[in-house]
Amino acid sequence: MLRLKVTGGNAAGTEIQIDEELLIGRTAPGEGRLAEDVEISREHARVRRAGGGYEIEDLGSTNGTVVNGRRIQEPQALMAGDTIEVGGTTLVVQVTGHLAPAPEPAAEGPAEGAVAPGPAPAPEPAQAPARLSLRLEVDLEAREASIQLDDASEPIRLVYEDGSWRPASGA
Repeated sequence: MLRLKVTGGNAAGTEIQIDEELLIGRTAPGEGRLAEDVEISREHARVRRAGGGYEIEDLGSTNGTVVNGRRIQEPQALMAGDTIEVGGTTLVVQVTGHLAPAPEPAAEGPAEGAVAPGPAPAPEPAQAPARLSLRLEVDLEAREASIQLDDASEPIRLVYEDGSWRPASGA
């Protein structure tokens, strides 16, 4: 399932869950109206499931659809962290759960008298944080830097010595 977090515009602060498809536009049903954003076209864009992921397509809107700062001309695959701009609304792509390809049609059953194998166990999805923050502090005068991936991680200290950055002693 895909989640769009609205970070700018009339609907800022809301989240939109998408299972198969979301039509975005002034005449779209429900959440696709983006809290009555008057800058979007009647039928502005479509976000839909495509294979094992999701894509966005501009539907000939007047002001266009922008993904990561670039106006799209054809369907664009979406990834976690992508920024979408439509009209006066900004959305950030977030993935919930594990994306898997849509199920394929069932094959014909086994030949008469044959024993069908049991289902293979599903692989465990990798559990990665939905979002990481990176904190970098550089003190050029002291020739030191600190990198921290999130609030729960210990920072890594670096020092600039002999023309290159190295981990600080004890780091």
